[in-house]
Amino acid sequence: MSSSPPSIALTTSSPVRITSIVGFLVVTELASGITQGWIAPLLPSFIQRYGLTSADANWITASALLATVVLVPLLSKLGDVYGHKRLLVAAATLVALGSVIVALAPPFPVLLVGRIFQGAITAFLPLEFAIVRERAGDRAGRAIGLLVGSLTVGASLGLLLAGVARQYLSLSATLWLPAIMMLIVAPVLARLVPETTVRKPGGIDWPGAALLGIGLLLFLAAVGNGTRWGWLNPWILGGLFSGVVLLVIWVYVEDRTENPLVPLDAIRRGGQGLPLLTAFVFGAHLFGSSTPNAVFLGTRPAVGGFGMSLAGTALGAALLVLGAAMFLGTTIASRLTDLIGETSTLVTGALLSAVCYLATAAFHHDLTVFLIWQAGLGLGGGLVGATLPTIIVARAPADSVGIVSGLYNTARTAAGSVAGAVFAAVMSALILTRHSPGGRTVTVSSESAYVVVWLICAVLALIVAVLAIGVTRRGHRIAEPA
Repeated sequence: MSSSPPSIALTTSSPVRITSIVGFLVVTELASGITQGWIAPLLPSFIQRYGLTSADANWITASALLATVVLVPLLSKLGDVYGHKRLLVAAATLVALGSVIVALAPPFPVLLVGRIFQGAITAFLPLEFAIVRERAGDRAGRAIGLLVGSLTVGASLGLLLAGVARQYLSLSATLWLPAIMMLIVAPVLARLVPETTVRKPGGIDWPGAALLGIGLLLFLAAVGNGTRWGWLNPWILGGLFSGVVLLVIWVYVEDRTENPLVPLDAIRRGGQGLPLLTAFVFGAHLFGSSTPNAVFLGTRPAVGGFGMSLAGTALGAALLVLGAAMFLGTTIASRLTDLIGETSTLVTGALLSAVCYLATAAFHHDLTVFLIWQAGLGLGGGLVGATLPTIIVARAPADSVGIVSGLYNTARTAAGSVAGAVFAAVMSALILTRHSPGGRTVTVSSESAYVVVWLICAVLALIVAVLAIGVTRRGHRIAEPA
């Protein structure tokens, strides 16, 4: 068994100072979550304003998602080289600019440019992880849990508050609310958050950044449009093949570059592979199931004989149950880890999620019962979602925390995209056709489609539990500030 490496020297910060730093970053993540959740409830309004089809409206979400796969690794790596606080402010500025562009209601192509800028928001978390690792010392695990929980709650609040705001305000006025919030966040970050001191030597591996970004972009764009265009469409097949080829070339190039974008060798030696794989599977079931769950809650029983008929504020409130429970899970994760260890905490959270998916598949006709399962899923997801990044941050080399944390976020995002496409295919294959009294034909996904999705998610959660057995902390431990 290898000996532990020396402790990482951290910048001195008083307990009061640490609390204020973490507290403001928690507020920043809450604002980040609200901004990320703000768009989905407004999609019908965008369709009406611009005269879009549902396929066109998909690009409002897809443009920001695809931007993240390029921006997150790049901004995270730049943070390792030039300072995480500096790049956090830069990311917040990009998001503020994008939010203003979206709020100004420009022509649709310009709106998509604004959404691309907003994609930088997912770089907040890995940059903040690097800051709290250096400043919070042995309290970093708890701080990371609070950051993840605040993001989750914020996203749920965004879904709820955007719907409420739209009931009373115009679309432009509703969009200005997150824009103003981000315009406040950026300068306050610059003023109140300290800079990190550890730097990654060398420059930026721009060829590696291009290969990784374009490869992921092609692959995820093909996955995201596979159901709509057809999986045998030449563009889809070409995107999948080209993306995989570029990613293989990227791995080859990174292994032979002196200062690679992603330190693959350090990740292998540092035991990051299994945690990142676990993060991928975790993201697949947690994010992949979010849209089917929301659609199920909004389905009218009169159409298919199932569903909850929720809409607007009621739907947002129901979705908030999962977010609130996940926040609770993230707040208790570090304490549970102290009692039973990281691996046991991961296994507990994953098994709880698996049980709740199975229970949802079996019992989903009563709203109260359905929300109980959602609460259990959120609690289990919170335990996993707070513990995994703590392990990843602790194992990362001191000068590569940003990029390694960025890979964690990218793994979850990519997994959610892939799972979303697979679940969309399932729900498109298992459909019901109903004829209304007026002669109108209504086609909806069948109840069995949702059951299949929940069963797949249960299997994925069980895979997380199995993988977690091998996720044991080795090597880096976060030293307490002097």
